[in-house]
Amino acid sequence: MKHIKKGLVLSLLITTSTYGFQEVYDFHNIRQKAMGGTQVATMKNSTSFYQNPAFLALEKTFKVEIPKIEISINKDLVDKMSEFNTLTEASEDEQAQIDTLKNLVPLKAAAGGNILPVLTFTKKGFGLTAYGKSKIGAELKRKTSPTLYMEGNYDINVQLGLSHTIEYEDKQIHMGLSPRYISRSIYYNQETGSNTFSLTQTDLLKIANGLAEFSPTVYKVSGIAVDYGALYQYKSKYGNGLAGLTIKNLVSSLSGTQEIVSGNQTSENEIKTKDNIILTVGNSIKYKAPFLGKIDLATDFNLIAPTDSFIKRIHIGAEKKLTPILSLRGGLNQGFIVGGFAINIFILKIDYAYFAEEFSSSIGKNVVESHNFQIGMFF
Repeated sequence: MKHIKKGLVLSLLITTSTYGFQEVYDFHNIRQKAMGGTQVATMKNSTSFYQNPAFLALEKTFKVEIPKIEISINKDLVDKMSEFNTLTEASEDEQAQIDTLKNLVPLKAAAGGNILPVLTFTKKGFGLTAYGKSKIGAELKRKTSPTLYMEGNYDINVQLGLSHTIEYEDKQIHMGLSPRYISRSIYYNQETGSNTFSLTQTDLLKIANGLAEFSPTVYKVSGIAVDYGALYQYKSKYGNGLAGLTIKNLVSSLSGTQEIVSGNQTSENEIKTKDNIILTVGNSIKYKAPFLGKIDLATDFNLIAPTDSFIKRIHIGAEKKLTPILSLRGGLNQGFIVGGFAINIFILKIDYAYFAEEFSSSIGKNVVESHNFQIGMFF
């Protein structure tokens, strides 16, 4: 029973799917997280064309990728695991539970679960993929009367990719277009319509003691988006490289219905929204460094993004393959040091990334650090 109650409390903080607070405007797969959030030119193969469909033009064979499951949990949540044990085990001492809740304040919870992909098929010039992505954004505030605030959603995407190569002054430029269908479920406050869902101290204690269930209200929006990507292959004295750009949400339209309940009155709100356009330029190069040998280096910069911060637009990454089994990764994301590794054992692939990002408009104000783990198979 204690394990069940503990799971209920933790589920409030680590299974609520969300894109977080004010300024988390892009997502990355686990390799990109470990490489500083670089994505324009850092793909290893075309099965990640959902980040840049121009990569489909470089594919030479037919590829299939099966599910890879990624789980993320933030560092603060791990560090305070003993407090969660106290909260769920002291059910007969209400004051002890209240004191434990107060000691948890302030707590920033950031975690999530992605399936990238559910299934992917690619060949030269064409790709089809389906994937799900989610991310936590929750915060425990008010030490005098702890209240948990959450913003949450999860996406299911089905995405098509098409690419074409053109010749310009004897140079090849690869271009890709990628329409996708999005189904998004969003937690909200049914009384106000706000996308911020909250639980009071009383609510949290009831859930911890098994007297209530965590069942937030959800509304759904769905629609389409179109992404664009371009790549140019080049050679230099430093090594072979790729330069390119991506435009996420070049076209975007989402709509749905939200039910509002106020007393005995029920009404419906028509929701029409869109995702922010993000224009990013990037470069990657296989650089032969003294003593270290070949290293993949990458840089990205968000030219258009929903942030006023210059630093948040900068992404730098590197990857070094030490052995056929082990690769090390590192970089800078928004000025924060990140890193990770990949282990390939026959068809089994295990990835880890330590990632840090800023959830607010000011760097250093609301930093969330996370541990990310992924397991999958490749062929």
